[in-house]
Amino acid sequence: MKKLCIPFCLALVFGAGAEVKAQIQSRGEVQDQEFVIRKDRVLTLPTQPRIFEKLPVLPQPKGLSDFNYQVNFYELNLPPVKLEAEPVQKNYRQERIDLFPGFLKAGYGNFASPLLEARFMATEVYDWNYAIDLRHQSFGKGPVLAEESKESHSTLGGSASYFMDQVEIFGGLRWAQDSYSFYGVDSAFYNNPNLEFTGFDGNVLNTIKIEAGIRDIEKTGPVSYEGKINFRNFKDSYFVNENEFGLNAKGKFRPSDDWTGNLGFEYFFTNTEDELYQGNRTYFAIRPQVAYQYEAFNFSAGLNIISENDRIPGKSSDFRIFPNLKASYQFAEEFGFFGEFSGDVQRNTYYSFVMENPFLGPSEQLLNTVNNYKLAGGIEGQFQGNFHYKAGIDISRFNQYHFFVNSGADTSRFEIVYDDKVSVFNINAELGLKLSSIYSLNSRLDIFQYDLNQQQEAWHRPTWQLGINNQVTPFKQLLIQANVNVMGGLKGRGYLSPSDAAAMIPYPVVKLKTIADLQLKADFKITEKIGVFAEGNNLLNAQNTRWLNYPVRGVQLIGGAWLKF
Repeated sequence: MKKLCIPFCLALVFGAGAEVKAQIQSRGEVQDQEFVIRKDRVLTLPTQPRIFEKLPVLPQPKGLSDFNYQVNFYELNLPPVKLEAEPVQKNYRQERIDLFPGFLKAGYGNFASPLLEARFMATEVYDWNYAIDLRHQSFGKGPVLAEESKESHSTLGGSASYFMDQVEIFGGLRWAQDSYSFYGVDSAFYNNPNLEFTGFDGNVLNTIKIEAGIRDIEKTGPVSYEGKINFRNFKDSYFVNENEFGLNAKGKFRPSDDWTGNLGFEYFFTNTEDELYQGNRTYFAIRPQVAYQYEAFNFSAGLNIISENDRIPGKSSDFRIFPNLKASYQFAEEFGFFGEFSGDVQRNTYYSFVMENPFLGPSEQLLNTVNNYKLAGGIEGQFQGNFHYKAGIDISRFNQYHFFVNSGADTSRFEIVYDDKVSVFNINAELGLKLSSIYSLNSRLDIFQYDLNQQQEAWHRPTWQLGINNQVTPFKQLLIQANVNVMGGLKGRGYLSPSDAAAMIPYPVVKLKTIADLQLKADFKITEKIGVFAEGNNLLNAQNTRWLNYPVRGVQLIGGAWLKF
């Protein structure tokens, strides 16, 4: 069969080649074609070898139980090891400082000035905590006629708190007494032999304050709150009797780390009786605010909603709404800016006025100060946490801005006058320095300019003031403080006869000397419980006069000791 296929295939190949050649020669001619289909032809492929070998079996490790060893005994004469085990000494908390519940301080100085301070408080807080304090300092001799211009200050108070799981209930009671002499009279009066001088009039100011409230203990939760009620009674030696009842409440909401909300509430009812004035005054304020913080950027927006019933000619409404916008951004630790646009009503009472000027006499009217707007801005920063600075500008507009002037009826007493429209321009700068725990410095400079509408001058208001406070701790037992306070540009309103005042003649302007007060304090701790102190005021012996006709005492020195128990 194989021999027959070979000649046949050769004939087929040569025949096909001749046929193709004939077809090429006769291009375009259609010829018959013949195809041969063989059904019995079988195509076979060579067989490829496959590997079906199994993976080799690795030897299994033997268990650890089959160990054979031999123990040899050796006779060694060694002493036994002595171990002295001790617990590890590691302080997980800071060392607790010894707290003393009691403190007593006593001293004496020139101008017949005794000093006494006493405090006692609970150092271990359980459910109850309390504190009591007492302070007295008097000057038996003053700058004018010695004993005739004496002065004294006393205060006694206490506070208590009751702690529950999440709430603190607190309260307090305080009594204060301040005694002054109206020695600001013309020296010709008490030096005239033809006039009988019986002494300067005195004035004793008595104040009683009571408060009670409730607040949350944890200040980091989603909500914080505090509310309290208070009562104050104030009397002097003459006709003043002022009672005040107040309600205060504030809440803080923290929905997230970036956003916080604040809501403040104030209500005060004040009843004041004086020789020339009597009336009931109310003050109501709601202060909502929202604050946002993103990295070094801080922004807050709120409203000051105020209602007060002062009687002023031409007053359209008792209700006022002021914006309260604040923003700050710290570009770097060394530089940042801040800004503010706000308004408010400053609440004034006879008590607040007499705390500012203790030689205040009868007043015809008490008015709050309306701050129509406050536009402030500036820069601040610090360097390596040791040096910090701050500088700013403040422009404010006020209504019912108050000043103190000497009374025409009695120049030793002051009265309150108001200006209905005052603009105050203020430039301020602060510098601070801290070198570890040895030395620290804080200082501030303020420059003021007043644009008045009704008053002739900004009576007894400074045009500039400077304060520098230094603290030095050379070693742990010694503390030294050196403070300088300077104030300038004060002007007092001189005396004008009734006829000249009726003729609209301007008041004489009395320029007061620049006030310069140098103060030094030193405290030396002999032991943890005993120490000594020394203090000096007005060491430059300057004839400082903050209020017209009222010079202050010269160099004041006082020294003493303190005790902790």
